[in-house]
Amino acid sequence: MEEKEITYQDEFSIRDLILKVREYISEALKYWYIPVFFILLAESYQLYQYFTYVPVYSGTITFSVDEDEGGGSSGISSMLGQIGLGNIRPTRYNLDKILELSKSRRVVQQTLFTKIVVDGKSDFLANHLLRIYKLGKSVNKERNNLSEFYFTRDSVSAFDRRENEVLLMLYNYIIGPPGHPKDALLRADYNEDTNIMSLSATTTDEDLSLEMSRKMFESLSNYYVTKAIEKQAKTYKIVSAKRDSVLAVLKSVEYQLANFKDTHRSLLMRTDQVAELRLQRELTALSAMYAEVLKNTEVADFSLRNKTPFIQVIDSPILPITPAQFSLIRHLLIGLIIGGVIGFALVSGRKMFKSVMDNDTYSISH
Repeated sequence: MEEKEITYQDEFSIRDLILKVREYISEALKYWYIPVFFILLAESYQLYQYFTYVPVYSGTITFSVDEDEGGGSSGISSMLGQIGLGNIRPTRYNLDKILELSKSRRVVQQTLFTKIVVDGKSDFLANHLLRIYKLGKSVNKERNNLSEFYFTRDSVSAFDRRENEVLLMLYNYIIGPPGHPKDALLRADYNEDTNIMSLSATTTDEDLSLEMSRKMFESLSNYYVTKAIEKQAKTYKIVSAKRDSVLAVLKSVEYQLANFKDTHRSLLMRTDQVAELRLQRELTALSAMYAEVLKNTEVADFSLRNKTPFIQVIDSPILPITPAQFSLIRHLLIGLIIGGVIGFALVSGRKMFKSVMDNDTYSISH
């Protein structure tokens, strides 16, 4: 009996649900002009967006980063593989670090003050941004100056207060406001499965998008490689300087010994023999020292080359760049769905409110 009652209650609930849906649909058809009004309103907005749309062009560079894992990491990886944990991948690609560097002010400002050609005019990338997005006028407008602001130098350390303000404004304009990364002109990302990175520049000018993505990639890759090998490069510089200094002293002692032998062909005095022995002993020590320093230099050079990350471009943007825009049919479908949902929700809410009020009135009267 209990199972029959439960089945009956379930069937009753489904029946009630179907009847309620039919009731609300009938209400929407009865007041059809409300959904139609909101559909027309949404369609008008979508048509406005379609015909006033400013095309944007996205230049995207895809690349891979390969760097040495180091002896310790490689050894740990081998040990994990022997015990069946080889699927634990070591930290080979420092992709998160590259993503953060792409948003750093140092890398962005280096990109801003590289010269590019847009619309046949060669200028700083920063000035092209100020001109295309009309940001130069807004800067001087605050100071009651009708002329447009442009950078005339690229020495950031010598900038005055106003130049620094414009630089920070452009920096925030490029990386996007906090919490709204989609509004950024430059975006970097990577695929977790393939470790392939992408760097995109999206602007209203295809030449600017193309050049910005290329220059940003150059600045980012150069800075990343420089920082990645900073310690090894410093070590190589020290041992190279030591090698050069030892070689200079060695050449000097060789010349002194040769000169001594030329001027003392017949050694009659024992003091002359002592001087020659000292020079010979010093030459032997310097030769051994030079051989050791030369070996250290080769080791440092190998370490430097081994630690240098290899950044390989996979795809680079080329002209023409197709602008991203929804089709007219898609805009109309979006308007139809949004307007229909809002209209149906209002009609349903109106009916629900009337039903509640009617029930309350009936309860009070009884």
